[in-house]
Amino acid sequence: MAKPVGRPRKQSPRRRGATARDEILDAASELFTRKGFATTSTHDIADAVGMRQASLYYHFPSKRDIFITLLMGTIQPALDLASDLAETDETAAVKLWALVAAETRILLSSNWNVGRLYQLPVLFSEEFAEYHEARQRLEDIFKGLAAQIVGEDDPRIELPFHMTLAAIEMRDNTGTAPYPLVDDALPEPSVTIADAVLDVLHTDLPERRTERMLELVALVSDERGTEGTDSADGKAGR
Repeated sequence: MAKPVGRPRKQSPRRRGATARDEILDAASELFTRKGFATTSTHDIADAVGMRQASLYYHFPSKRDIFITLLMGTIQPALDLASDLAETDETAAVKLWALVAAETRILLSSNWNVGRLYQLPVLFSEEFAEYHEARQRLEDIFKGLAAQIVGEDDPRIELPFHMTLAAIEMRDNTGTAPYPLVDDALPEPSVTIADAVLDVLHTDLPERRTERMLELVALVSDERGTEGTDSADGKAGR
């Protein structure tokens, strides 16, 4: 008799996620945000998912890789948006408002409060340099846009990025996203924080700012999706 194909679980799936990889990230998010990085083992994560520890390594080579994946998931989307916003004719105020709203939206839409990971002492380790470099790039973009509004010598340019992180303290960590992602609306706290950022910089709020931000995000997503398809088609034709 032929043996079953694939890597068997110890039991049926018990985490949220469309794939085993998603389930691992969900379990790791809970454990890292509640227990910390150092006291969470890959065995703990595998057990929480209901899979063998060896099967977990099929998806992630190490606990560090799971951790960095969660961290970059909160940074990379905003970096992608910033890159595409740079190519538009929108004002610095619109771009900054959109970035603040986008980043807070990410922090508020996860099942677990992964923003708490930013506060763990382990992040001072050099093994997470990839995250620190990405975070610094994003912070510099925030500062650059603010500088276009108030000038490079104004100390307020430091505020937008750190005000954005207030979203971490404005949500719980119960395993249910307080503001699940939707295409046609923003979380109320995202709008509040983005408005507050421009208020601190003493600049007027853009008209139709929520609608414009959602349109920009949709445009970026569509363009990146097309690029991915074109890339795949190009490879297939080679």
